[in-house]
Formats: sequence, structure tokens, C-alpha cells
Amino acid sequence: MRYRPFNRAGLATSAITLTLDSSPLSPAKRMELVFAALEAGVNSFDLAGPCPDWRAALSAAIEAAGRNVLVLTLQVSSSKDRGAMGALRAQVGGCLDEIGAARFDVVLFDDDGASSPADVAELQALRAEGLAGVVGVTCDRGGPSLDMMNAGYDVLATPFGLQADAGLRKRLRTVVERNITLIGYDFYDIGAPPALATGAPKGLARLFKRAPVAAVDTDAYEFLRRTPGWTAEEIALAYALTEPSLATIRVQTTDLATLDGLAKAVERELPAGAAAQIEMARFSAPA
Repeated sequence: MRYRPFNRAGLATSAITLTLDSSPLSPAKRMELVFAALEAGVNSFDLAGPCPDWRAALSAAIEAAGRNVLVLTLQVSSSKDRGAMGALRAQVGGCLDEIGAARFDVVLFDDDGASSPADVAELQALRAEGLAGVVGVTCDRGGPSLDMMNAGYDVLATPFGLQADAGLRKRLRTVVERNITLIGYDFYDIGAPPALATGAPKGLARLFKRAPVAAVDTDAYEFLRRTPGWTAEEIALAYALTEPSLATIRVQTTDLATLDGLAKAVERELPAGAAAQIEMARFSAPA
């Protein structure tokens, strides 16, 4: 596993962060997944909402690895209610009590950047009280805007994947120059092949505004699925990791083999010619 500096406080995070969401798993499976991540060198975990079922596994991870080794993120929903600060504080504090930690390293609003100045003040109050090390918000598919850069956030979670263009890369570097930490998500952003793209969104897909699969020419990316020794997701992750502005990239899986493959992809070089093929496929996609 490779590690990257996370912020000015000196934290180092694994290149990938494992997102823990509301997927229906047994307690034993949750424990197995978290410890498989630790064994693969992952030290960064992202709770996608309160997710009380994950708290026992995180508590065990803290006991095994030590709190100072881990980078823990909690996603919360902004209420748009100026009187809701007590509820937000109680939610964050209650989660901390259950996992046996004094604070989260990061608390993020998961509302695609729709938070108000009052929301930002609520997050900053959590930081001031020591319940959050740094605070931030999730960007939508357009990536960070100038307003976000000036809103007083410490962290921005931004989409970054196969369709990331030069304009987005430039904006990310501007963000980093302002001492804002970047977390990547949606690294495999072309969707499933058309025949498989059915049913309601699952997992973190319910949180983020994604372009419809039909808007992307998935056939242009067919080469990803035919590269020997790689899965399409592993190539997409390795490609996203070529962007040095990102401190870490969220991955979401409950499959141990998939997690192992993604963790190993962090250490691998992209297959020869893959970056050029990805650029060609992006330009061939419908506008």
C-alpha cells in the first residue's frame, strides 16, 4: 500500500479509503472486511452516514491498530435547520462513543455541495469542540467550484475518474494550493455495460448525482474489460491515482477479492498504453 499526506496536521492516509455503507452484511462479514482492509494496508475508513452496524468493526479496528494510525471519516446530511446543531452534535458524539474514539478526523456533508453558510458554521463548531479534526463537503459531478473553495472548508470530496478532463485537474490543483485536502470518489464513472445497467442505485450511488449510463459510450471503454491481469475497476483506480492532488480515493466493495485487487492496484503501474486509450475513449464519448 502507498500512503499520501492528508493534511497539515501530519496525517498520512492510504491511497484508498474503504467506504462502509448500509449494505446488508452479517456482523462477522463486516469484521472480516474491515480487518482484510487493515491487512492490505488500508488505514482510512469512511462511514457513509450513521451506519450503526459498522461501529463494532471500527471499534475492533481501533483496538487492533491504534487510533493514531487510522483516518476516520463520517458523512452527515445537512438539515438546513439552524436549530439542528444539537442533533448533529449528538449524532456525531453518539457515533464516537460507540466506536471508542474522541473525534473523527473528517466530518463531511454528503449533499453534493448544497450546504448553506449555516451548515458550514455547524461543521466548524464540531471542529472547534474537538469532535472533528477537519470538516468539508462533497462536490457534485462538476467538481469543486470557486464558492466551495472560499467557503471555509478544510476538505472537499470530488468525483475523479475515467472522464476527468484537464479542466478538472487544473481546478483540483488550485484547490490544493489553497491548503484544502481532496478526497476522490466515483473513480469508475462510466457505469456498467448497457445490458447490466438496470435497477435502482445501490450503496453510495444513492448519495451522488451521477450522469445516466446512457450518456456514456461504454463500448469505447471495452478495452478495460479485456486487459489481461486487470479488472476494469483496477485500471480505473490506477488511472485516478495518477492525479497527485488527491490525498485518497474512496472505494466501495463488500467483496474480499475485489478489495484485495484494488489494494494491489495501488502498487501497480498502468498497463502500457492504457492512459492514451482512456483519453481517446473519453473524447469519443457523446457530449
